[in-house]
Amino acid sequence: MKNRMRLSASAAITLGSRNWKIELIILSVWLLFPAASVQAQGNWYATGYVQYSQGDYIFGSNTSTFYLVPGLRYEANGWSASAILPVVSQNNNFVTGAGGMLLPHGGSNMNMSSGGGGMMGGTGSSSMGTMANIVGLGDLFLTGEYDLIRPDLDQSTGSFGPEGNSPAIGIDVQMKVPTASTADNFGTGKFDFGGSLNYRQLFGAYVLMANAGYLVLGKPSGVDFRNPFSYGGGIGRFFSNGDFSVAVMYQGYTTILSGYPPPNQASLGLNCKTSSSMIWTILLSKGLTDTAPSFGLTGGFRWSL
Repeated sequence: MKNRMRLSASAAITLGSRNWKIELIILSVWLLFPAASVQAQGNWYATGYVQYSQGDYIFGSNTSTFYLVPGLRYEANGWSASAILPVVSQNNNFVTGAGGMLLPHGGSNMNMSSGGGGMMGGTGSSSMGTMANIVGLGDLFLTGEYDLIRPDLDQSTGSFGPEGNSPAIGIDVQMKVPTASTADNFGTGKFDFGGSLNYRQLFGAYVLMANAGYLVLGKPSGVDFRNPFSYGGGIGRFFSNGDFSVAVMYQGYTTILSGYPPPNQASLGLNCKTSSSMIWTILLSKGLTDTAPSFGLTGGFRWSL
């Protein structure tokens, strides 16, 4: 590896970092990529991932969601931009995509209640509508990232020197363009906007990561989504001189739906660099609250064009 290096967090696997650090799931989520050389000229990357998630959410009825997400990413010296446009398959319309997350919505024919009032503003018992498994287009996500401080990696004892290196601090912004079907609850039909401040620092073969951000969620008819703060962090480790890495991460939000816990989750990410142009990623996620998917599995790639 070259002397000028940087750590990068992929915007292609999201539904997390945050989504578009998702995905996905989900604001965005962070996935750790091995260190990559900074090029004077920009590089294009083809990205993609498949994601399966399931959970009862707050309905007591299982919802299964499948995403097929192709994307395109451009990286230059200190900044990057990416776009993803998913295809969605879901077995009911009880959750919807918003802010890189899957949030309980209930569908147009559902009235939710919790104590004196429900998410949809109703009182009384819930009434669930059923639907066959359907497939449709999801929302377009556009992401931009800029490095405020780039890491000065210590090369005195190899790629991962034991003395530690200067931190990498960056900002990113996202916009969700409402291209998904609102009739099937694949999207809210509204624009979402967000931004975050990201920190990561290498300590020998270990990397420490943290993020804090804010989302402005478009509010579909009958659902009062609050604009949440997001926060997260994790620790990762490189193996085989950076060709393989593993990271444990947590992502949380402040209240989005009044009376319901926010969709917080923990994730385990694995990355493998199989060539100078190809990186593969696997992400296992576990929801920690009733509004998050109980389980998620994501597999993706980033291919240098």
